[in-house]
Amino acid sequence: MNDDRLKRQNRLVLGLIVVLVLAGLAIHQYFNYALQAVDEGDHRRVTVVIPAGATDHRVAAILKEHGLVRSRFVFDYYLQTHKTHGVKAGKFRLTRASTVPEMTATLQQNRAAKKR
Repeated sequence: MNDDRLKRQNRLVLGLIVVLVLAGLAIHQYFNYALQAVDEGDHRRVTVVIPAGATDHRVAAILKEHGLVRSRFVFDYYLQTHKTHGVKAGKFRLTRASTVPEMTATLQQNRAAKKR
């Protein structure tokens, strides 16, 4: 009798592990999808204004409003985990053909230093 109960518990634990692994893989795939360019063929430049003091959440919302990113959440998460210099305020010309890593690099560039 205890043997049957133990087998059921083992199956339940194994099933739960399988569900968690599949959920993790699905989330990973979604993040990879959301990091890609919205439209690789659309190289038209879109002017985006990032106001001074804008939070990462606000920057993500602005890019989503302009159709430059697939997911505000994924962009915000990427920015939090890959920020090297912080997003600069100003006008940026971005394209829907840019990936999230490419846009992040552009938004973190210190353009004032380049003018010197």
